[in-house]
Amino acid sequence: MRRIYRVFGQFAPYKRSLKNILRYAGIEDISSLEFSGFMILYSSILAMISFLLGLFLFDFLTSVIIAISAFFGFQLFLYVILSLVVDSRARQIEEVLPDALQLMSANIRAGMTLDRALWLAARPEFGPLEEEIKRFGKNVFGGKSMIDSLKEMGTRVRSDILDRTIKLIQEGIESGGEMAHLLEETAADIRNIKAMKQEIKSNVMMYSMFIIFASVIGAPVLFAVSVYFIEVISGLWSAQTSQIGKTPYYQTGMIKMKGPQVSSGDMLLFSVSSIILTTVFGALIIGLIQSGKEKRGLKYIPFLTGGALLIFFGVRFVISSMFSSFLGF
Repeated sequence: MRRIYRVFGQFAPYKRSLKNILRYAGIEDISSLEFSGFMILYSSILAMISFLLGLFLFDFLTSVIIAISAFFGFQLFLYVILSLVVDSRARQIEEVLPDALQLMSANIRAGMTLDRALWLAARPEFGPLEEEIKRFGKNVFGGKSMIDSLKEMGTRVRSDILDRTIKLIQEGIESGGEMAHLLEETAADIRNIKAMKQEIKSNVMMYSMFIIFASVIGAPVLFAVSVYFIEVISGLWSAQTSQIGKTPYYQTGMIKMKGPQVSSGDMLLFSVSSIILTTVFGALIIGLIQSGKEKRGLKYIPFLTGGALLIFFGVRFVISSMFSSFLGF
């Protein structure tokens, strides 16, 4: 099967850039060419299935649009999943990095050399960082210099904090400084940065709550009322025109009234599309506010979008049930 993936992977224009993402995600058992082929193959299969289903339900042009959307949507979905894995792996490493640096400092003060101190700091509770430290130790014991091994570690994790830490250790090695003190101060600085980020996150929580309220509750409720209003106007106009004949307008005296120019179906489609776009961008803004990175808000999209659509259809059903007996439709 991997041979088939390699054949399809040749047609992927992003196979080289995908190599870095897979390395950041810690995926070692599959190459970027094979993963690209996997994306192309299954997105093509999904597109063909979507096209055939679309022919039974819609016209040819709509089926083509659905197939193209399925083809690129599946690839975008996999890319988003990889990005979340990369970000989650980096956060796990940043979370335990101060403890690892503190342990390295303790090992150095116990009389160990720097390379051995780093090697013995690989603990199972450090998660992905344990794997990177072990890889560092294998490279050093295999004959590679410590600086080159540290640089390679930096290329395997997309983390600004880890990059700065590696540069400090590299400068300490080159200048011959006291590494135990340097590692302790670096660990303390990282903890201070984490505390400051947590404080900032608490201070901007009100902005996040406002965005959640506006996108998940406010917008769906207003759209639900608007859709029902269009349905009521359309129903009243249909009832009126059925009495005076099929005319595009209704005139009484000097006043001429036309029927609604927007159908309830068009308004429903517009409302659902607007709610989805609002919640998607709202989730990205929340990620930007809380952590400074938009992609960290991707994990909120299913919950915000699902909740908003649930409220929209729920409010629409409640309003329709309450007023249908008064209006007669």
